[in-house]
Amino acid sequence: MDRTMLVLGAGSGTGAAVARRFGREGFHVAVVGRRREPLDTLVADLAERGVSATAFSVDLTDDIRVEELLTAVDTALPPIEAIYYGPSSPVAFTPARDLTAAEADHYWALFVRPLIRTVTAALPGMIDRKRGTILATIGGTGARAMPEMSGPGPAAAAARNYLQGLHSEMAPRGVYVGLLTIGALILGSEMAAMTPGDAHGFPTVESAALAEHLWGMSTMRSTFENFVPRDSAFQP
Repeated sequence: MDRTMLVLGAGSGTGAAVARRFGREGFHVAVVGRRREPLDTLVADLAERGVSATAFSVDLTDDIRVEELLTAVDTALPPIEAIYYGPSSPVAFTPARDLTAAEADHYWALFVRPLIRTVTAALPGMIDRKRGTILATIGGTGARAMPEMSGPGPAAAAARNYLQGLHSEMAPRGVYVGLLTIGALILGSEMAAMTPGDAHGFPTVESAALAEHLWGMSTMRSTFENFVPRDSAFQP
């Protein structure tokens, strides 16, 4: 395994499913999350599947710890040839009229700043090797604002803008950048656990299906953004 897949937001749900899916393809998987226990459980599960993995317990909103993480991965593991960025955090939607600067800063620190730091660290090597994959997921409000549903949306929209520009710049250099925008409840996620059972027929999706979709995007490399579900109400 001479290449690393860096999974940021791997404690459970989609991140864990991505780690399993890309691990099947021969990547050494570096799994990153806030809590050590689910990461250790995931590493053990991956080992049973024949996947080599290393866990890093890091708060992605801590700039110093993120820099230490990137140095450790660069020093100890094979070159990063793929990144998945999808930190999980329970969100409480806020009407735009009530959004505070402090709340906006919290989401910026989670969804934007660590993403840019990670890409900045890994991208030169990808460009030199003329191959690489950068994948991310965001919630639907990052693509289309909805009444009473601000909060994470402005930061997710900034991440989307950054990745879209990166997609155009990196495609000629052999590096694929793709985004999966999710307008559905991810079954088994923290957000799904917080959502009432009578969520008015809101669509649901399995994390394994999202991981398979991301793998397909990384191999086809034909479009920047896909939506789940395909007819998502969040499409611009």
